[in-house]
Amino acid sequence: MFLIGFIVKLYIIVLLLRTSMTKQELYFNPFGKIVASMTEPVYGALLKGKNKSQADKLTPVLILLIVVLYAFLFWVFSGYPFMQALFVTIDDILIFLMLFYIIAIILGSMVNTYGASIYTSFFHRMGLFWVKLARTFTGIPGNIIVLPAVILVFLAYIIIDSGLWMGFNLIGQGTADPVTSLMHVTENGLLSIIGILRYLTWLIIIRALMSWVSPDPSNPVVQLIHSLTDPIMRPFSRLVPPIGMIDISPIILIFVIEFLRIFLERLIGIIF
Repeated sequence: MFLIGFIVKLYIIVLLLRTSMTKQELYFNPFGKIVASMTEPVYGALLKGKNKSQADKLTPVLILLIVVLYAFLFWVFSGYPFMQALFVTIDDILIFLMLFYIIAIILGSMVNTYGASIYTSFFHRMGLFWVKLARTFTGIPGNIIVLPAVILVFLAYIIIDSGLWMGFNLIGQGTADPVTSLMHVTENGLLSIIGILRYLTWLIIIRALMSWVSPDPSNPVVQLIHSLTDPIMRPFSRLVPPIGMIDISPIILIFVIEFLRIFLERLIGIIF
């Protein structure tokens, strides 16, 4: 089921990327061509002759159908009752979307700074809804709005997932404890956000390994990895000077990230 979940989430990302791209980017940008090749068969079959704006409106429906299919497959392979399988998969996708939009907001804020690329622009567009919503409530200018926008995404996740938990408990047990549901969802959400640091560690390791083989800088995967890691690696490299010809900043950064992750996980465990 891990592989199925990974494929489902990857395709949801592809669908969201397609929505954030212009028609020109889908057909002329190397990364856009990959996204188009993965989505055109679906959109072409469902919306023949429709323009991109009309096709984009179909994206939420497609994501919903994918989640239902994910729940069906989980039900088949896990042996859980269908309602429980549906709940588990929706909960999983909600956590994933929360993390995805938090990452999009943070990386999108780098669009006009160092290491900015076309991929940074895609993240900027995908997180723009939450940034605009947070700015509507707070009126905060500039990149300071990133923190309120991230908090807004997290609060939206807590509200929706707490409601999901209470509904599931009400159906299954006949009772629903709002406080217990809220505490559980908050703890799970915070641990999931902290878990992003583990993925960041692996991305830094991959980037460090790639530097040994001098990969093609125009490769879409290479550019994407650089876009994901540049915001933290570039400023950290300035703080840690190389030893001779060896750049030790990735190694020290990995230790710092892992120390922070373990500390925060233990802190959350104490609080909750």
